[in-house]
Amino acid sequence: MFTRTRQGRRTAAGIAAAVAAIIVLAGCSSSAPTSAGGSAPTGKAVKIFMAPKFTGLAYFEVARKGGEAAAKDEGFTFSYIGSDQPTATDQISTLTNAIPQKPSALVVSAIDGNAVAPALKQARAAGIKVVTYDADSAIDARDLFVNQLDYTLAAKTMLDAALLNSPDGGLVAFISASPTAVNHTAHVKIMKHLIDTDAKYSKFKYVDTVQFAGDDAQKSQDIALNLIQANPTLKVIISSSAVSAPAAEQAIVNAGLQARVSATGFALPSSVKDFIKNGDSKAFALWDPTELGYVATAAAYQLATGKITAKEGQVVDAGKHGKYTVGKDGEVDYNKPLIFTKDNIDKYSF
Repeated sequence: MFTRTRQGRRTAAGIAAAVAAIIVLAGCSSSAPTSAGGSAPTGKAVKIFMAPKFTGLAYFEVARKGGEAAAKDEGFTFSYIGSDQPTATDQISTLTNAIPQKPSALVVSAIDGNAVAPALKQARAAGIKVVTYDADSAIDARDLFVNQLDYTLAAKTMLDAALLNSPDGGLVAFISASPTAVNHTAHVKIMKHLIDTDAKYSKFKYVDTVQFAGDDAQKSQDIALNLIQANPTLKVIISSSAVSAPAAEQAIVNAGLQARVSATGFALPSSVKDFIKNGDSKAFALWDPTELGYVATAAAYQLATGKITAKEGQVVDAGKHGKYTVGKDGEVDYNKPLIFTKDNIDKYSF
């Protein structure tokens, strides 16, 4: 049976040292707010901080709107925090600086699941609930993980989009964010496994070595062109980075190679609409990040107010956005994939 791996690679000693130093400074005396009677907080007394991998990225700005909507619906205080630098050190600093502010919960997309784990454990020790979304941390560092798509469904969705781009199959290559991005690592591993074992995807072969672009558009374009040059029979470049997937297609268009190769994977529909309408790429995929942000923030609120305890089988009630069951290891699967094509992309505004 195929096994999903949640543990990323060990981070550099320098980052580990930085984590230890920052946590010492943060101290262990902070605690999340409670009502006067010592019970769980309610209403405006609940403060929830959302910390994306880094600020300024369109995908996370869309997810932010979902968190803000959940706060408006439930009446709690919501803050969006973080650095505009896409590094684990900066996210660690953001998280440890948040602890003395005593939020009721943190909603975090982990840029490096293991690197941020000590800071998240420090938050939990201070009584702060921790929900990860989009990209998980080490399991013992958070209460819940709201996964946009379970990893197998994500892999199948991207391969289905690849089949729309190249119905006859052919050679595919992968661009990921980093070796320590838990979700990206799992996506690629499962896509390779499906190509090797599932008849539906057996038309594909793959370049075994994965390229890493760090969610950087220019680096993604450079990698895409290098992949095409190194692999003359390449048909599809696949990435689960909402930055790398459209950037790879932009590189293809800039080079005038649309007839030879295409890119797909996860991307905001607004970032790939022109490619799809022009026929440069037949399909990209994603989910609704606004709704994902809403579900993750609602889950954090329900943890903070004691409505749920993250026990397997409990239900996160996101109102009009649906109900979601807590699974093994505190994973809550959103599981509403979208595939954007010329026929439907005008329906989506994010």
